[in-house]
Amino acid sequence: MAETEKAIPTPVKPVERIIDLDIMRGIALFGILVVNLYLFSNPIAILGADGGLWHQWYNDAYLFFSRVFFEGKFITLFSFLFGLGFYIFTERLKLKELPVRIVFFRRMLLLFAFGMLHSTFFWAGDILAPYAIAGIFIMLFLYRKDKTIKIWMVIIIGLFLLLFSLLVLFIMWGMSMPDVAEGIKEGFAEANDEFLDMLARGYAVYATGSFAEMMAYRREEIAFVWMGMFITPMGIPYIIAIFLLGFLIGRKGLLDNPKLLRTMLIPRRWKFLIWGLALSTIYATTYLYQDPIIFDGWLLLQMASIMFGSPLLMLGYCGFILHWLEEQKATELLKRFAPVGRMALTNYILQTVICTIIFYAYGLGLMGKYPPIFILPLAIAIFALQVYFSEWYFKKYKMGPLERIWRMGTYLKRI
Repeated sequence: MAETEKAIPTPVKPVERIIDLDIMRGIALFGILVVNLYLFSNPIAILGADGGLWHQWYNDAYLFFSRVFFEGKFITLFSFLFGLGFYIFTERLKLKELPVRIVFFRRMLLLFAFGMLHSTFFWAGDILAPYAIAGIFIMLFLYRKDKTIKIWMVIIIGLFLLLFSLLVLFIMWGMSMPDVAEGIKEGFAEANDEFLDMLARGYAVYATGSFAEMMAYRREEIAFVWMGMFITPMGIPYIIAIFLLGFLIGRKGLLDNPKLLRTMLIPRRWKFLIWGLALSTIYATTYLYQDPIIFDGWLLLQMASIMFGSPLLMLGYCGFILHWLEEQKATELLKRFAPVGRMALTNYILQTVICTIIFYAYGLGLMGKYPPIFILPLAIAIFALQVYFSEWYFKKYKMGPLERIWRMGTYLKRI
């Protein structure tokens, strides 16, 4: 086919979309909102040090609940769906005879730009820019054999856990020697004091500061977040591995068989759910016993339990969602998540806009004043607005506004 005769890329028509994926993408956005609201209502430095603000029994109980059922599970689902989307997107590029790597690389550069604008001007906890970097990395596996991809998934996760385990064991070994232990304690205490200072400044800046002051402080937060992307369990190595898992499953024939995930996950849903809940409960329990300042064995158990528990529970959630769709149970309710999932990029950014208006000084200024126990009701209210907005929007337009910009930049054509 001559260059001038190549098909012009167009949006996937609603009848061609795999509605299961749209529904699960919408559900993933709700779960991400639940987790992120804790970070919207507090400075991100709360991940590095506990300021002791929310330790009433009911807030602790909510955080335990969130760690078991939400934390790590829905960002894993979102990443898994990205991997499936990578397969679908690249296969359609092949059918259109477009240069796969060039077009996808351009798509990831645009996603990185969205992410950096998002983190710079709105919220440092952005996941889009890390997704773009991980997405560029998985292009290396586009034409690799399934066996090769599986080996690299094991290498990526295994190497991360090995290095972190060695670090923790080295610290624990040092703590067993009295002459060394004091220096280790002092080093961790100094780091903790720095995080506490950053946390206190964050409460002040976001509750009462100007937008310029927020921008200046956010640069510190961005550096903190990017450091964490390489040393925390939900960071870039983990994201890459989950991308590859989604890509592998998509390769099994998702485009030819849109119900592939149903046949794969429904029969295994109970196993995934039980093992995922067990590991996630261990993960939440470690917070009750780990040293709040120094790395210890509880932290190591925490890392392992979330990295293995989150994918298992995520697959269990998917299995039950798909089972309900297959049996036509709660179908109308589940289908209302689909419009939100169809414009996931727009709705992800919209969540930030809404939440920063609620918590930052240029809005209601509720930073540091919103107890965790009320996070779930607020998440439901915000997401309900997104459901109604998305349904209204798709009555008038075929694509989300940011999705349209992203697609036009990807193909360098007016869509």
